Amino acid sequence: MSEKRRGQRGLRRGRFRVMPIAALMIVVLMLFDRSGFCAVTVLAAILHECGHLLAAKCLRVPLSGLRMDFLGARLEVSGRMLSYGEEWLLSAAGPFASLLVAALAAPLWSVIPISRLFSCASLLLGILNLLPISTFDGGRMMETTMLRFLSETSSRRVMRFSSFLFLFLIWAIAVYFLLRAAGGVSLLCFSMSLFAHFFEAAEDR
Repeated sequence: MSEKRRGQRGLRRGRFRVMPIAALMIVVLMLFDRSGFCAVTVLAAILHECGHLLAAKCLRVPLSGLRMDFLGARLEVSGRMLSYGEEWLLSAAGPFASLLVAALAAPLWSVIPISRLFSCASLLLGILNLLPISTFDGGRMMETTMLRFLSETSSRRVMRFSSFLFLFLIWAIAVYFLLRAAGGVSLLCFSMSLFAHFFEAAEDR
């Protein structure tokens, strides 16, 4: 999740937007998913975003909307500029919520079989979002921390290198699973979309 500042009024008058391709992909995956993994992943993602929304409410951050696309959700912040501390806490709330949900679901593994799958999905979502990639929560946390000590130019260069490195690792893991286990197609597509977004953002800058 990333935050986008816009001069609009609160979330109640804002917009909830979902890209059609993202909605279509979720529907298709859920229709053909017999294991239930897609459903629990969507639920884990919703709880992840609830963590961000709860943090925004506690920090009294004015929100103008929520936008969902293939790469996740983006809160649109309105009214005022956030401090580095507020941005760090707002970004950290999502992964923390995912890790907390994963821990709370663990005792139910022997009682509710699907809770194991749900716990693993939440754990993976939390860990993935903590990676220091610019479009992830972990990337924003790292960037706001660096901006306290480094210039904006230096922080941007470090983030660019870190993002490329970890995106390459995700892509390499996807290729490994694709070649060795005939799996990882979804991970490969996900990594390629992240690469495309990374280079698009680099060109805009």
